[in-house]
Amino acid sequence: MPEFMGTATTVALQRRLRERQLEFARTPHLVNGGRIMHVLEPEEAGWDLVRTLVAEDKIVGFPVVMAEPTIDQINQHLGPNWQISVFEVFLGKADRVLAACDAVVEAYPLPVGWHLSMHDYPNEQLITEVQTLNAETGVGPYPAYYMRSEAVPVLTACLHDDGGKLVATASVADRYPSGGRLSGHVFAGMVSVSADRRRMGLGKLIKANALLASQKCFGWQYATEQIEPENTASRAMILACGLDRAQDLASIVADID
Repeated sequence: MPEFMGTATTVALQRRLRERQLEFARTPHLVNGGRIMHVLEPEEAGWDLVRTLVAEDKIVGFPVVMAEPTIDQINQHLGPNWQISVFEVFLGKADRVLAACDAVVEAYPLPVGWHLSMHDYPNEQLITEVQTLNAETGVGPYPAYYMRSEAVPVLTACLHDDGGKLVATASVADRYPSGGRLSGHVFAGMVSVSADRRRMGLGKLIKANALLASQKCFGWQYATEQIEPENTASRAMILACGLDRAQDLASIVADID
């Protein structure tokens, strides 16, 4: 089981994020997202600190924000040479999400012999299976320590078929600190479905089960998700689970060579 996955650059970044745990613990305005750092309130964290950290990382996220003012801030405080990626944001209040997820679970019963499980501290075998399926489906895997909830609470949903093969996975990360801008929100993502099990509704099913189980664990008030605008398949899955497109909000990722 690799503790980190990716290129030498991404592995180095993931290591730095783990080493910054004390820094993240001191402020509710910076968040370890597992793969990149997220800035919730740069003015409160201090742009000098943000600049110092992103100078090392060369990439940073600004989740659930007004796009234009945030891009203006990036250009002003980080510089005009950063590449900007804008992701659609989806939000769902707990009662609406739970009702929608209950309907999904009822509509897609598990095939006989299949097994659904939830893990806040998965073992090495499960971590390897999840990381491998994520990588196969183009989802950048979380580091192993992150999946073990050693940075923030993370619940990983695993669906195995009757032959014991992992065919779908999703996770919910309770990564936004109490007292911070997104207190009470969780990030629900990391959905992967095995290529030979597509078009069975497994993406909706695994995401719905992850959201239902995580609400019992974390007591979240809102679920969030983000996707690239052209990702129509994920959009349908997210909408089915009761999250709606937040038309006035986006998540921004800035990176530089």
